[in-house]
Amino acid sequence: MTEPTHSNELAWLQEQLRLGMSGGRFPAGSWLRQDALAEQYGVSRFVVRGALERLAELESIEHVPNRGYRVRHWSLEERHELTEARLVIEQAMVPLMMARKTPAGMAEARRALHDFERAAESLDGEALAMTNHAFHRALADLTENAALARQVNWLREQGLRGAGPGWPKAGGVARSLAEHREMLAALERNDPIALQGAIQRHLTAWQEREATTAAGTRPSEGGACHRKNGANSVSPRTPPEMI
Repeated sequence: MTEPTHSNELAWLQEQLRLGMSGGRFPAGSWLRQDALAEQYGVSRFVVRGALERLAELESIEHVPNRGYRVRHWSLEERHELTEARLVIEQAMVPLMMARKTPAGMAEARRALHDFERAAESLDGEALAMTNHAFHRALADLTENAALARQVNWLREQGLRGAGPGWPKAGGVARSLAEHREMLAALERNDPIALQGAIQRHLTAWQEREATTAAGTRPSEGGACHRKNGANSVSPRTPPEMI
């Protein structure tokens, strides 16, 4: 195998694994077995090992001595930090997006939005994750700054770890879709303030839901947990919205 072919395979597999992790195919805490991945993706174990090593360097996965590679689980505190970092970077990207957007770039964003709309109709978790990433990547590409786009893409993928099959909730998907439309509309009418506001609401939606869920599970004055149908129960944590 020539070096260019190997490099292409390595980059391709790394991208597939990144999408698989953020889409729920490889959930947080799952082990990434080299032999299974080689068979699944039709590449050599040498290529698999190289892709895993690079992902470990990026802290997307962790290497456990004598065990192998495991998809990293981000704590709630870390996820808040990831969201804060995204807010700073993505809102700062708005002037570049407005100044550098091209007809071709906008057409790509519209296609990505259309694909997300189709995935939303079926509530297919993995399809939603993939099309969501495609939409946000299309927006980041409008800056024509590859370094910025790579950074914000990485932050988004980590913050969404665990989304996938079982994730979709009709209300959350509808809100995400509405916010995607808001962002694209703001770009089309050259309104940077509206775009920054849409980004703010979109990125912090999961925090609002987290706060609501926490409030619903606090003990009452008598010390009992949230009650439902007369029995003690804790409301299940609402999965994060697709952002």
